[in-house]
Formats: sequence, C-alpha cells, structure tokens
Amino acid sequence: MTIKSRRVVPAFLAVLALIALSAPSMAQHSGESTKRSAGVRAGGGDGFEAIEVYHRRPSPWLERTLLASTPPGDWSALWDLSLAYWEGDHDNNGFLAVGPVFERQGLPADLRLSLGVQPTLISSHNGNGKDLGGPVQFTSHLSLAWAPATALSLGVRIQHTSNAGLYDHNPGVDIIAAEVGFAF
Repeated sequence: MTIKSRRVVPAFLAVLALIALSAPSMAQHSGESTKRSAGVRAGGGDGFEAIEVYHRRPSPWLERTLLASTPPGDWSALWDLSLAYWEGDHDNNGFLAVGPVFERQGLPADLRLSLGVQPTLISSHNGNGKDLGGPVQFTSHLSLAWAPATALSLGVRIQHTSNAGLYDHNPGVDIIAAEVGFAF
C-alpha cells in the first residue's frame, strides 16, 4: 500500500461510517422519490487515486426540456456538483465539476443507472506526467448503484475526463470508483 492509499482509504472509510450511521435517521418511506443526494466517491486509474464529494439536486427544467418524451417516472434529471482531489505519482490535481445527470430508477433489485457529462475545471493541467491540455475539461460517467427504499446507496462509477479536443494535448484520465451516498 502506498503512502497515498494510506491517506485516501481512511478518509473514505470515515465518511462511509458517518453515512452508514446516519442513514437510518434519514431514511425515506418506500415509494418516495430520493432526488437529492450527497456522498463520496473514491477510486483510481491512470496513475491517480481520487477522492470526491458530490451533491445532486433535482432539475425540473431539464426534465421538462430534455425528458418530456420519456415515460413518467423512468428517468429523472439532476444537477451534480462535485469537488475532487486526484493524487498522482508525480503531481496532484483538484477539480470542480458541475452539470446534468440523468438517472433511471425502478430497475430490478433496487438498482439505479446514471449517466452524465459535466464541464470540469482542474487546478493544473500538467498532472501525473501528462499534459491534459488546459484547465477546462469534461467529465463523462456511467454509474450503477444499489439504492433500496432507505436513504443509503452503494455503487460503482466509471468516468472519463478529457478536454474534448479543446487543446493540442488530450490524453484523458479514466477512473473507476466506489460510491457511497445518502438521499435527503
């Protein structure tokens, strides 16, 4: 285990414990929509270890504008605000991402599928021996979470961050992360 892992893993476990202990008091009744949520993600990839906190809130405007043709209750639109810290072998980066997320609930076994693309600002585009091109990036993701009628959700997220060709260099960073959250 690296020194980086020794710092990220305990922080992730501490947040996980806090969420697990507080989840029963924040549980929602069965059938209620769990639209607002907050949590933490931790994982790694491409030489980075990442820890991220997020907050999601409903977006009625996006639902009316982009999801009007989907069957009611199948998909919902949310705004996702994420703050992250990537620790690399050579350099570290912080980032801020905000943008739309589309989530499908009602899948078998209390599963939820979400996907989204968030414009992202990174603190340094020279991260971990890679020139990411510049400070403006885009983070796209796909995640699958188990979210029973209680407020707790557990999932896995695959994300790709790159600049979509805005700059000469565009290597991108791929990260897979475990996600723990709660709805309120």
